[in-house]
Order: sequence, then structure tokens, then C-alpha cells
Amino acid sequence: MGLSAAEVAARVQVNIPFPFLFRGYLDKFLKGGLNPEIGLDAWSLDTYPPRDFRRVARAFAAAGRRVTLHGPFQDLLPGALDDVILAAARRRLRKACRWLPVFRPETLVCHLGYETRHYRWEREAWLTRVSATYREVGRVAGASGAALMLENVYEDDPELLKEVISRINLPNVRVCLDVGHLQAFGGGDFPGWLETLWPLIGQLHLHDNRGAGDDHQALGTGTVPLEYVLTFLAQRGRRPLVTLEPHQEGSLSPSLAYLATIWPWE
Repeated sequence: MGLSAAEVAARVQVNIPFPFLFRGYLDKFLKGGLNPEIGLDAWSLDTYPPRDFRRVARAFAAAGRRVTLHGPFQDLLPGALDDVILAAARRRLRKACRWLPVFRPETLVCHLGYETRHYRWEREAWLTRVSATYREVGRVAGASGAALMLENVYEDDPELLKEVISRINLPNVRVCLDVGHLQAFGGGDFPGWLETLWPLIGQLHLHDNRGAGDDHQALGTGTVPLEYVLTFLAQRGRRPLVTLEPHQEGSLSPSLAYLATIWPWE
């Protein structure tokens, strides 16, 4: 709609792992007018003292920035069939949720952790367990005014996400559609996924690739149908929160410039 890259930057989130905020990126985000999606990885949750989390939260709040959080995901199996592993995953998520009242984020993004090769014969048991895990997280997030967004990674069936959301049955739990993951790992059926999930999509993770791997290229440099995704949702009256996931600092500016050319909302 004729927006500049700077105007788009004010409307989106940009991912940043928590440790990077202590390597100069806190000042870069504050001076650059960027809204963060802060990654709360397991190492950070176990290593940094509470004062560091509070310091970061205060800095963004004082600057009037919208904050989203990304929960821990590495090695995390929130629908694990092994009771010991499941309990560990839930403890880790609870530790991340402790910081919701401090950051007061709009959303908390979490992964489902489903892979067909592991769970296809035990899909019902997995569904029961993952839904219980994220029903708890969704309730805790809601108490802090946040929505819980469940993100696709290796999932290859949009009906799986739809079923999980249905079983959780909380109004603040929705889907974070990661378009790069859908292309690299999920089969790339963008029409099918969008038709199935569009009423449930509350957030988008945007990055690009050419289908061979999760490369997190700058927007417009791969083959992810970014304009199609945004237009599809806009035409149906949906305006999800958008997060850019540049994994190289030099990818942010060209991503914002490209996004400005395809941005379908005011």
C-alpha cells in the first residue's frame, strides 16, 4: 500500500536471540526502532540472572516497543511418549513462562515438535500429550495477556496443527505459520495449508529459501511465495503479526525493502 521500509519496520517483529542483546544488539534495536521477538533459549534461561531479563524488558517497555517471545525448542519434545522426556519438556517451558509477566509480550511462539517418522504410529497418544502441554502454557500466557502461537517446523500436514488447536480449545492459542519451514520441510503446499489454517493464523514467520534447506535468506531472494501468502490472508480479512527471521544482519534491510513492495495492509 505504498509504505516505506521504515514504516514496515514499525509494523513487524525482528527475531533476536536473548544473548545477542548483550552483544550490542539491544542498542541497535532501540536506536533502529525495531520491535523484537526475543528467543528464550535453554542456555539463556539457565545462565542469565533475573536482573538481566528485567533490564531488557524495562528497556523495550521504556521505548514503547512491542515485544514477542520465542520459547525454547532445541531438544524439546512437548508431546513426548516417554514420561521422563515429557516432564523435562514441560519443566523447560514453565521456566520460560516465568518471564511472561516481566516482558508482557503480545505472543509467545512455541514449536510442536512433531515428526512423522517418530510419531506416525502413535499419533493419537502424541496429540493427547502435546495438547495437554500447550493447554497449560496457553493458560499461563493468557494470564499475562499473551497469545500462544504454535509454529510449524517439520510438520507436513496442516490438519495436525488444526487438530492440536481444537483440542487445546483456548481462545488465545493460534498458529504461527513459518513459510520458510513450510517450503523446506513441509512439502510446500501453500494453497492447501492456507485454505486449511487461515482462520487460525495469528502470526507469520517470514524468511526465504529455495526449498533445499532452512536457509533463512533475505526476503525475495528465494522461491517462497511471500506475496501470495500475504495477499491470501489480507483478502480474507486476516492481519497476523509478522516476524522477520533474518539469520544474518545484512539480510534485514533488503528484507524490509522487499516486504514494503508486497505489504497488503495499511
